[in-house]
Amino acid sequence: MSHHEAPGTVALILFNRPDTTTRVFETIRRAAPKRLFVIADGPRAEHVGESESCTAARNVTEAIDWKCDVQRRYLSENLGCRRSVTEGLDWVFSHVEDAIVLEDDCLPDPSFFRFSTELLERYRGDNRIGMISGGNFQFGQNQPADSYYFSRHCHIW
Repeated sequence: MSHHEAPGTVALILFNRPDTTTRVFETIRRAAPKRLFVIADGPRAEHVGESESCTAARNVTEAIDWKCDVQRRYLSENLGCRRSVTEGLDWVFSHVEDAIVLEDDCLPDPSFFRFSTELLERYRGDNRIGMISGGNFQFGQNQPADSYYFSRHCHIW
């Protein structure tokens, strides 16, 4: 991947935090993916004002100023984090083989897009790989010579 090549597909999971969504979306905007999926759970009926904050978070992702195929899954009712995320990701992966998945409160370093895209390309079709993560939970121990390592554990966040 060249330095300026855009990532293929990004999926953004958001809910009711327009402030954190804005920061994460700005990194996505700078990376300019070719395809964007937006997954948004619906507001909880018992939380006053949540409908407005959910709408404000969704509105952040309307500022697409690059060539991008955008698909949105905006729920009107709240499914909760587990169902909203799992059903949303099932929806994404019913359309694409791979995607860079971000949540509205996990701010990626700009290098994360290149890292993810390169490794998705390198390990495409390798059944030993279940996911690629930008997390490193080695806490300074067992530092690999390479820029990534293999683990049996799902390292997210």
